[in-house]
Amino acid sequence: MRAMWTAWGAATVFMVWTTTPAASRPVAAGLAVLAWTFLSALAMRGLTLRRRVVAGRPAKVTVKPEIHVPVQPPAPAAEQHPRSGCPFRD
Repeated sequence: MRAMWTAWGAATVFMVWTTTPAASRPVAAGLAVLAWTFLSALAMRGLTLRRRVVAGRPAKVTVKPEIHVPVQPPAPAAEQHPRSGCPFRD
């Protein structure tokens, strides 16, 4: 499968080379090679968020479900308006 993938990539780069005008062939082929390299890395390696586990060594995973909600102290009475009970009115 990897040999077929490599042959497919080489054929793709060759098609880009032959159909591009002569002045920009190296740039187009280089971009095709870079794109194919990136796609090959994804195709052969895959997209995963899992950790790799080495055989014989268990993965170290620590889960501590904690929720911390800080308690706000009530506002002191000195911050209220002196003439009325409403702090927003002058």
